[in-house]
Amino acid sequence: MADAIILNADVRTAIRTGVKALRRSGKVPAVVYGHKIAPTHIQLDTHEVTVTLQRAGRNRLITLMVGGDATPKMVLTREIQRDPIKRIIKHIDFYEVSMTEKIIAQVRINCLGEPADVKSGAGVLLQEMNVLEIRCLPGDLIESVSVDVSGLAIDGSIRVREIAVPAGIEVMDEPNEEVVRVTRFIEVKEEEVVVVAEVPEVEVIEKGKKEEEEAEAE
Repeated sequence: MADAIILNADVRTAIRTGVKALRRSGKVPAVVYGHKIAPTHIQLDTHEVTVTLQRAGRNRLITLMVGGDATPKMVLTREIQRDPIKRIIKHIDFYEVSMTEKIIAQVRINCLGEPADVKSGAGVLLQEMNVLEIRCLPGDLIESVSVDVSGLAIDGSIRVREIAVPAGIEVMDEPNEEVVRVTRFIEVKEEEVVVVAEVPEVEVIEKGKKEEEEAEAE
């Protein structure tokens, strides 16, 4: 089992006002919410939470130690708001889980290996799904699933039902949904451009006028 990820926090009193001053002091405002759980407003050290989020990602449980509370909160990161230019964290939403209640989460799908037809240039690997939706207890959460695509040939595919997941995890996606496929490489040729010479309109008019003049002279 992976080492516990511990994050320290304090109860936040600056909820609607004083948030800018809070950020200037090196703190990040956050909220903890959950099913049948009243929201808790907290503040965290900017450096500490930045390092913690890089380590935890989306699907690693964080043991949140809120000052004054003897019982830690087991949380998952749900939303991170960042400054669009500086990319500094402005606010975080944490979801508090019950270790005895199943939750739904999304995990990355990683493709391993390279099919021979793709390596030779005859085929192209198309990944139709990048995440898999799963249901499990918080303690059984995984970060990703791996799919070996090295044995696929042209027109071969792997479907959801073929992905192996650990015991205790239920896959929520449609079993027949295509995850990855190898298709034949088709070279697109440039279309030949046919240039049609235009007859100057003035010449047609002048020719018609000359013919009319000759007809009148006769």
